[in-house]
Amino acid sequence: MIIATLTAASILYVGSAAPIPVIAAQSAVAETATKSQAIATPQDTGSGAAPVEAAAVDFAAENDALDEIEQAVDVDIAPIELAFAGKTDEEVVERLVSALEEVKTLEGDFTQISPSGAVSEGKFYLRRPGFLRFEYKPPTPLLIVANGGMVYVRDEALETTDSYPVGKTPLKFLLRKKIDRDDAKVIGVDRGIDSVAVTFASDEEETEGELTLIVRGEAMELDRWIVRDLQGGSTVVNLENVGYGGKLANRLFEVPEAGGQFLKN
Repeated sequence: MIIATLTAASILYVGSAAPIPVIAAQSAVAETATKSQAIATPQDTGSGAAPVEAAAVDFAAENDALDEIEQAVDVDIAPIELAFAGKTDEEVVERLVSALEEVKTLEGDFTQISPSGAVSEGKFYLRRPGFLRFEYKPPTPLLIVANGGMVYVRDEALETTDSYPVGKTPLKFLLRKKIDRDDAKVIGVDRGIDSVAVTFASDEEETEGELTLIVRGEAMELDRWIVRDLQGGSTVVNLENVGYGGKLANRLFEVPEAGGQFLKN
C-alpha cells in the first residue's frame, strides 16, 4: 500500500559533485609540487643574509601514492540490482497507481522542507476520494483542507482563507477516485537499491507543477513527496508514523472562513 501527502508549496506556488579520488590526488600532487618549487628556490630576504636552504621533497613518494590511488580506483565492481529489477518502468508505474487507488484513509506526521530551506512540521489526514487536511504546528500559521473539489489555505496569522481548484494542483493525482493515465503523464522513473521515484506532470494546461512520489520496498510505501513549481523550486515532504484504514471524522475536513465560520461539505 502506498502513502501520500501534500505540501503547502504545492498549493501556494503551483499556479558540484566531488572529484573522483584520482583527480583529487593529482590536484594535491600539483599543489605540493608548486609549493616545493617555491621552497626549493633560494629567497632573498633583502637583509644581505645568506639564502635559506630549501627542504628536500620526495617526489617519488608522491608518485607512488598516486599510483596506489589509481590502482584502487581501477577495480571491478559487481553490478548492483535496483528495485523491481524484473519489471519494466510501465509495470512499476501501474503497480504504484493501483496501490494508490486502494488507499481509503491514512493519517500521520509530516516534515516539510520548502525551496528556501525552511522546515515545518505537522499532522496530515487523507480520505479518498476528495478529502485532505494538513495541520501545521506553530510557528507555521497554516491549515490546508481539500474538500468538494477545492483546496483551502487558511492563514491564522492573517485571518484569511484562500481557495484553489484541486484540478490546478498536483493534489488531483491523489484525491481523484481513479488516476487518469491520459492526464497523469509520467515524465520520469528512477530506481535505487530499495526505492523508486515516479514523476508525474499533467497534460492539462491549468495544472501547474510536477509531482514526484518516492516509494520504498515491495509495499511501495511513499516516504517522500517532492513538488516542483513553475519557478523550478522544490518542496519536499517526509512522512512518519503513518496509519492506514482508520475512521476519520467529518469535522477534520471542515473549512474555516476568514470570519471563523465553517464551510461544510
